[in-house]
Amino acid sequence: MKNRSRVIILAAVLIVGIAAWMPLRSLRVAAQTSGAGLKGSFGFTATAPYALSNPIPAAILGVITFDGARNLTGNQTIVSPDLSATATTVQTQAVPFTGTYSVYADGTGNLTTQIPGVGTNTVSFVITDGGSGLMFVLTAGTNSLITGTARKQ
Repeated sequence: MKNRSRVIILAAVLIVGIAAWMPLRSLRVAAQTSGAGLKGSFGFTATAPYALSNPIPAAILGVITFDGARNLTGNQTIVSPDLSATATTVQTQAVPFTGTYSVYADGTGNLTTQIPGVGTNTVSFVITDGGSGLMFVLTAGTNSLITGTARKQ
C-alpha cells in the first residue's frame, strides 16, 4: 500500500510538472523561431545530380549572407556540362537571390529564396560545427535533388 501511494504521488507531481513546463516550452520555442541563431556570410557548394525539368547534372558555388533578422541575400554560380558535340567548356550562369529564413531551437531551420525570373525555392538546413557550418537540402519549389554544405567565411 505504501508503494502504491508513492507511485500515485510521483505520478501527480510529474503531471503537474509537465503541465507547468509545456506552456513555458512553447513560449521558448516560439521565441527561438527567429534568425538570431544565424548571422554572417557563408560560402557554399551544392550538387544537383538530377532535375526532372533538366536532366543535366549541375554544381553550384556561392555565398549566402544572413542578417540575424530573418533576411538573406546571396549570389551563386551554376555550372553544368555543355552537351553540344563540339563543346570544350562547361556552361556557367551567375544567379543572385534574396529571401528569408527561420532558425529553430534544435539548430534546424528553413530558408526561402526568391530567384528573379525563376521563382521561389525552400531549403531545410541544420547548423553544424558550433555555428560555423550548415548542411542543407532543397525541399520545395522544383523537382530537383540539391544537397550541399556551407562554411562561415
